[in-house]
Amino acid sequence: MFTRHSIGVGVLFNPSLADFVEHCSDAVDFYSVIPERFWNDHGRGASQRFVPLPNEIELLDRIAAKKSVVAHGVGLSIASASLFDLDYVHQLKAWQARYGFAWISEHLAAVRIAQAAGSDHHAGLALPLPWDEELLDLLCERIRQAQDVLGQAMLFENGVEYTPVPFSEMSEPAFLNALVERTGCGVLLDLHNLHVNAKNLGHSPVDFIDALNLDAVQEIHIAGGSSMHGIYLDSHSGPCPPEVFELLSLVAPRCPQLRGVTFEFLESYFPMMGDQGVLAQIAAARQALQPSMSNVPCPLPSSSARLAT
Repeated sequence: MFTRHSIGVGVLFNPSLADFVEHCSDAVDFYSVIPERFWNDHGRGASQRFVPLPNEIELLDRIAAKKSVVAHGVGLSIASASLFDLDYVHQLKAWQARYGFAWISEHLAAVRIAQAAGSDHHAGLALPLPWDEELLDLLCERIRQAQDVLGQAMLFENGVEYTPVPFSEMSEPAFLNALVERTGCGVLLDLHNLHVNAKNLGHSPVDFIDALNLDAVQEIHIAGGSSMHGIYLDSHSGPCPPEVFELLSLVAPRCPQLRGVTFEFLESYFPMMGDQGVLAQIAAARQALQPSMSNVPCPLPSSSARLAT
């Protein structure tokens, strides 16, 4: 098990890694799991809402017996104005009690819309958010409630901007900094999301990093993407592009509370990598974390010159 003061390297679990768990777990320090993969959610108001999936539970038990486990939720939708799903938070607390997640992260996102009747509508894609004081006040209260239920601070992930909201009152890193200051939450810094925004919108990843309170970063995500019709997508489609590993080398030394780096990919892309491809990404992440001259923290304020977008 990795300690509070070491930086572990792990992988986001998906069903294609069942054999990897059995034969290659020595190569990783932890597994990140999406809790929603292990139960059926029959929706708010159902007499029995969360129903565990026996086969998936058996697999999760095997994972937790081998390595530390962290939770990466995708269903809270904490920024949805029309709902705040505290029942989901209580379900997460029950699973925290069972598996002892080293930390719990969620997306700073709105993906669900409450409907007058029937199940909530899922957009299938994180909706664009206005970085303003009204949203900040809403999220601070909800994060406080969620953290009170869980009994620990949560980490929240920066997003991808496919359709930015114009005329926002603040930048995304400034918004994250305010959340951290007012709630004590932490940050999950997704470097591939920054790369996506650089490819599509020309935003400098290093400018984002320079503006972020890096003392709050406890986990970093790395991933790969793909292009479709001229848009670069956060599709988690296999190996990371070189720019993501370069970002990891630049930012990791500046994050004193960093606990883990997680490689994410979707199971549909496993055939193009196999176990050896996943192991290669884990090894590349460890290499990027090694101290070297190239890892000297970026000078401020002109460090954006260090990385081309």
